[in-house]
Amino acid sequence: MSYQAASLKDVLFHVRLAMEDLEHVISVWHDDQCVGLWEDDSEPEPDGEGGWLMPRGYYVLRRPGGPMAGHFNALANQCRGKG
Repeated sequence: MSYQAASLKDVLFHVRLAMEDLEHVISVWHDDQCVGLWEDDSEPEPDGEGGWLMPRGYYVLRRPGGPMAGHFNALANQCRGKG
């Protein structure tokens, strides 16, 4: 899904909607450059009865040049062109 945002309010609104829809990666682009993204980093947890529970989205903010720059670049490349 792709959205245009003219203000910070628009960006926050669309990011919130994407998080509610449990999108795995939510990227923010300026022109042709990914300026940041959120990745759902949740992992299944045991339910105590031999099964697994998937917790609701646990999003981690990733930025270019951050501590996981290679991972960021791979996610940004996956997002490029989607929408």
